[in-house]
Amino acid sequence: MNKVVLTTEIDAGLIQALEEIARFDNRSASDLADQAIRNLVEERVATRELLQHGLRLVDAGDVRAVDSADMHRWLLSDENEFPTAR
Repeated sequence: MNKVVLTTEIDAGLIQALEEIARFDNRSASDLADQAIRNLVEERVATRELLQHGLRLVDAGDVRAVDSADMHRWLLSDENEFPTAR
């Protein structure tokens, strides 16, 4: 795998905590940062794919939706039953 150098600024307290974790894990802070960025990117890509899939279903008319006002009321209530989709 090709690697490139990424220069960034982070909070001084954060780098100290990262270096402590790296020492405990017997890894470099760079390795931990690489893994954290990789995890973030994978999560964001998966989220975008799920959103795009959902939008395709909506466009195709293959889903029913819950009215936003009904959803808002449900979120603010103590009800357990989810609002009915239309």
